[in-house]
Amino acid sequence: MPGRAGRLPTPGRKARAGDVGAGGSICRLHRAWAGSGGTESGAAGAPGYTVATAAAPRLEEDDEERRKRRGGTLLRGAGFRVRGRLRSLRAGLRHLRRATMEKSWMLWNFVERWLIALASWSWALCRISLLPLIVTFHLYGGIILLLLIFISIAGILYKFQDVLLYFPEQPSSSRLYVPMPTGIPHENIFIRTKDGVRLNLILIRYTGDNSPYSPTIIYFHGNAGNIGHRLPNALLMLVNLKVNLLLVDYRGYGKSEGEASEEGLYLDSEAVLDYVMTRPDLDKTKIFLFGRSLGGAVAIHLASENSHRISAIIVENTFLSIPHMASTLFSFFPMRYLPLWCYKNKFLSYRKISQCRMPSLFISGLSDQLIPPVMMKQLYELSPSRTKRLAIFPDGTHNDTWQCQGYFTALEQFIKEVIKSHSPEEMAKTSSNVTII
Repeated sequence: MPGRAGRLPTPGRKARAGDVGAGGSICRLHRAWAGSGGTESGAAGAPGYTVATAAAPRLEEDDEERRKRRGGTLLRGAGFRVRGRLRSLRAGLRHLRRATMEKSWMLWNFVERWLIALASWSWALCRISLLPLIVTFHLYGGIILLLLIFISIAGILYKFQDVLLYFPEQPSSSRLYVPMPTGIPHENIFIRTKDGVRLNLILIRYTGDNSPYSPTIIYFHGNAGNIGHRLPNALLMLVNLKVNLLLVDYRGYGKSEGEASEEGLYLDSEAVLDYVMTRPDLDKTKIFLFGRSLGGAVAIHLASENSHRISAIIVENTFLSIPHMASTLFSFFPMRYLPLWCYKNKFLSYRKISQCRMPSLFISGLSDQLIPPVMMKQLYELSPSRTKRLAIFPDGTHNDTWQCQGYFTALEQFIKEVIKSHSPEEMAKTSSNVTII
């Protein structure tokens, strides 16, 4: 019998799809049949029968290969579908997890805001009812009343810290009238901070030789008055140092909106620096920060967060931190043992100075009766800058050190040194210098 791969064609019968090799192979078989005279005998001379017998195993192998390929294709398709479903399942789980986390975060945020509001209302109620609480405790006693009295006193002291630190209305006209420079080029500027507070700035331009390449000093003043009260100092800087000056009124000071706070002052300083970077007429490679007293803490914070944008920092008669100042001013209370969370304003300059690696000048008036001069020396020692200078003025007071002889000479020398010192070798030569004037 012929091979099982298909039927041999007979004379007068057309080839069908089921016949052997229904394609090119059946043509060869038909020719072989014709050559053998149409016989189906198994004689040795019958070539057609011989061809059919040889082609049958090949056809079986081809069918087997097709089945294997078809099976492999089906398996691969099933694998792709399984992997796709697994990816969809993982994506769904991630989405569910993210949605759960967002809901948990929103719930926790709502609870946190509610608790803070409740604590604030309770605190305010205790402060208002302090006198009745004291009278009631005197009459009836009780641990709960005593605890409420302590909470009330703590709330009053916490809120009172702003009154002790910020003096925007000294002198009394500071919020109504801001003096402006006369006879020199200047701009009265208003900008917005990230939280929408409107700030007032005064830009005094140097118009002498090489004015496009003049350094720009951002001037952060102390905790009282406004920028107009600093004009005499700023004009002398303009003449002696040949620099541009940008004077900043913090929120709650002068014509600026809002109320002063530590975080608010930090936002103000960031907004001012961002504004300077948008000015095409100011050299952005020569940005100096100057801060006196409270302004020194603001300048140190800004420099610690923007070391890549600040060329140098100059601080004058500033402090290590508000807790350090509290321990100094209220030495009869155990202020040094209070935790940091008891302070509404901290201004931790002694920590942030470690991130100020740019050239730094520390100006200390030894006759300062408000901030101990030793704090300026400690800040100088804590500074990691390779180019740091300490200028000491024996007759310098807290606000009037700039009137001492040699003051502007020290600033001019430092600014020139910073501008000229670009290579690390030159900066290393001037490291750890102390200037006593």
